[in-house]
Amino acid sequence: MINRSHPAPETHVSYGAQSCGVHVSVPVAVLSAILFLSGIGALIFETLWLRLSGLAFGNSIWAAALILSSFMAGLALGNAIAASSRIRRWRPLHLYALLEVLVALLGCTIVFGLPALGELLRPVWQTLWNYQPMLLGLRFIVSFLILLLPTTAMGLTLPVLIEDPMLRHTNFGRVIGFLYGSNTLGAVVGAVLGEGCLIAAFGLRGTSLVAGLASCIAAAVALFVAKFQGDTSAHVLQPTFPLRLDARYRPPWHLLLVSFGTGCILLSLEVIWFRFLRLYVVSLPIAFALMLAVVLAGIGLGSIAAGAVNRRSAWLHQLLPVLLLLAAIAVLLSYLFFPGEAVRTPAGAFSLTSWHQIALLCLALMFPASFLSGILFPTIVALVQASAEDRMNSTGITTLFNTTGAAVGPLIASFVLLPAIGYQWSLLICAAGYVLLGILVSEGSSWSIRRPIGVATIAFCGTAILLFAIFPYHRAESHFEHASRPYETEQGEVLAHVVKRIESTSDTLQLLRRDLFGEPYYYRMLTNAFTMSATNPHSQRYMRLFAYLPLALRPESEDVLLLCYGCGVTADAFLHGPNVKRMDVVDISKEVLQLADFYAGINYSNPLRDPRATTFIQDGRFFLQASPRQYDIISGEPPPPKVAGSVNLYTEEFFSLMKSRLKEGGIATFWLPINQLKIDEAKAILRAFHNAFPNASVWADADEEWIMMGINGPGRRMNEEELRRLWSDSATGADLKRIGVEVPQQLGALFLMDGDEIDLIARDTAPVTDNYPKRLSDAAWDEDANLRFASAYMDPPSAADRFVRSPMIARIWPETLNKSIKSLFAVRETRFLSQTIGTNKLAELDLYLRGSRLRTPVLEVLGSDEFRLALAERIASNSAAPPLEILPDLIAGALARRDIGEAVRLLEDKKARGMFSLNDTFLLTYLYCLNGNVEKEEALAANNAAAIKKDKKDGFVDWLWGKLETDFGFHPPD
Repeated sequence: MINRSHPAPETHVSYGAQSCGVHVSVPVAVLSAILFLSGIGALIFETLWLRLSGLAFGNSIWAAALILSSFMAGLALGNAIAASSRIRRWRPLHLYALLEVLVALLGCTIVFGLPALGELLRPVWQTLWNYQPMLLGLRFIVSFLILLLPTTAMGLTLPVLIEDPMLRHTNFGRVIGFLYGSNTLGAVVGAVLGEGCLIAAFGLRGTSLVAGLASCIAAAVALFVAKFQGDTSAHVLQPTFPLRLDARYRPPWHLLLVSFGTGCILLSLEVIWFRFLRLYVVSLPIAFALMLAVVLAGIGLGSIAAGAVNRRSAWLHQLLPVLLLLAAIAVLLSYLFFPGEAVRTPAGAFSLTSWHQIALLCLALMFPASFLSGILFPTIVALVQASAEDRMNSTGITTLFNTTGAAVGPLIASFVLLPAIGYQWSLLICAAGYVLLGILVSEGSSWSIRRPIGVATIAFCGTAILLFAIFPYHRAESHFEHASRPYETEQGEVLAHVVKRIESTSDTLQLLRRDLFGEPYYYRMLTNAFTMSATNPHSQRYMRLFAYLPLALRPESEDVLLLCYGCGVTADAFLHGPNVKRMDVVDISKEVLQLADFYAGINYSNPLRDPRATTFIQDGRFFLQASPRQYDIISGEPPPPKVAGSVNLYTEEFFSLMKSRLKEGGIATFWLPINQLKIDEAKAILRAFHNAFPNASVWADADEEWIMMGINGPGRRMNEEELRRLWSDSATGADLKRIGVEVPQQLGALFLMDGDEIDLIARDTAPVTDNYPKRLSDAAWDEDANLRFASAYMDPPSAADRFVRSPMIARIWPETLNKSIKSLFAVRETRFLSQTIGTNKLAELDLYLRGSRLRTPVLEVLGSDEFRLALAERIASNSAAPPLEILPDLIAGALARRDIGEAVRLLEDKKARGMFSLNDTFLLTYLYCLNGNVEKEEALAANNAAAIKKDKKDGFVDWLWGKLETDFGFHPPD
């Protein structure tokens, strides 16, 4: 047994008094390989525990912080035990093997048991729902207790292994560098391997078995090495607990403060770096895995580098301030020379899907400081060991302070620095923290110009101060602009601008406003580098349908729940419900709700100010678990399925949870953006939804923003009078017409498929589940394949046939409204093709004007909409002569009213004012014929014959002359 009364020889030769030759390199290499395997298993387990804890306890920023704190607290406890204990009667390698087996067994038990525990705790959450502080505290206690034993064992592994007598004749500084570095590099492999392939191949449970296998192999190798190699004379195996709390030493507090500070700063920087990178990289799970891998790789390689160059204690004392100052300089320079322009893309973050581009950004930003941090840790441990003597105690106490700092750092960064001063100033404070630590740990000789190390210290300190002095403090604006630029410009023209920016605890939010005719037209909310929601006409349509579709089919609905607020479009539509008495809005971000007061526009009012609205800052899944309330309607518009964390809201278990919170006959609607998924992934979500809702269906307008609808029960038949009430009500009727659902039959013409069709197309597709979240991969989707898939469901004859034959439609839809349904399916297909592959706009206009009484298709084919038209008409009412810029919208409005004469008058006015294009000529020619003025049409065509002939292409002119000749007796010019 090694203790202070009988010091082992290594306590006197810790810094190189003994040779570190070939005869000890083999044991170090073997133990490094053991810790490499341990690192793989530990990181995979950490990833799985955080995933599953999020499912059980919520994914809000507070819940995530509590879970991470629980994890770090367990590691710190293990380090504390190592810092204050002696190993008695057991060989350290034997104890290490036991710890690894405990990690494997407990780790797998948590992965297999957490989902069941979450289900068992649902009654407890519901009981405490009205006592939120108590609920939050209980979640922390439960997560802490669950993770306590395996994380404590993890925290003990390195300190215990470093105590083994195999290493007694080795240089401690070199050994700790190699062992810690190998363990961290194993974590790199675990981060990439788990997220990159294991979870997809084996699911969460299968991946936990792989992690457990890695830990067990490490244990087996440790036992094998203990049996066949090394000095065991000081250890006699007895059935006695191997640790005794009897360590006595005076800790070097200044070094431990530096250990705490470096852990705190690096983990704060990790949060800040990740936040910054999300302005360039979409928040995919694999992107986060790569970011983490780069940080860990830097730490691991830095630690090995420290082991390779470690020699003398005096040299380490002098080197430590220099390393801290270099870390500060690295943080600043990596940010200043960040190669954002090298990967700048015009299509936004989702176009940056190549892993090597993500890796380039991560390496440039994070690797230098991470590498230096990797050198710092073993250097500090080696210096502490000179005071504590015992290797396990010195490793344990240094790691304890470092881990404690690492636990505090993310909390400070997330809850204090980022929301208060933003990412750039937070980064500067971290760099300043390194400088202060360097000054704190320095000695008088560190600043002597007579010594090379003193010159280096002064030079690096001066460089850091100079960088702070000349730092371009407006640099952050260019990075924010990178995220917003794809949504501000169109064909090189700036059309929108940022009106509000918030750096919150979890995301960077930017609110963009597009003005039209000098007034707000629509808003777009960016979360990091992705457009998360908008109030443009296209978004207004499908977002309002999330509310109007269930309100039409269950008009008696009183209690509704909206998961994810976005820009408030769906919330506003729900409050138009004639019988809605309560609307609960759940969003994970309080800042998203705060932005509700920044929107402005015609007929807009903040729905959150309605007394029927109640908001909850909570993870949507945990809300469904913990809230005891039942609802008539639940609607969800979460972030895109591929965004990190969103998959938890697209699994079969989540959809089943939604169903459990519905009243009998209640309806759930949920977003399915097939234009952001591979076809098999869309089918996997449909399979999961249908498994939860036997009475499932899918609806969509003329786009790829599909709406899944599930009814809790068979549903009830609606009569025509009930269904028409939404349109007869002045408020809801106007709102429905504004988004292009002008008659009740159009609601039916949104139908795509029911459960039978879902069974047919997804019969060979496994559902997305909590255990298999990687059935939604990080791979890019095929836009052409998605278009073909969606187009098949837009075909009017087959769409009408599915509608008529659907048992679900037969149960709920009034048959009296089926008469004109087929023609409305044809309108939907035409609009879909117009928006996706393009059509003959004049032929499309002719179809709408002469084949229907609908307004919206006419407006859209002419490039307008009800929102633009409202702005144009308001300006026109206040002007003696309408400005030229609003004339196209006024013309479209006149045609939408079927006022052909007014449209002709406006076009003639435009021509008289010298702003007449060739397309205007074609339109006016057509309208003259439609209005019975064939002579005027022929004269107009003859006067513009030269321009028409010059532009004659693609057969359009031939088609137009043939059409007008056949339908109106027009004689085209020669």
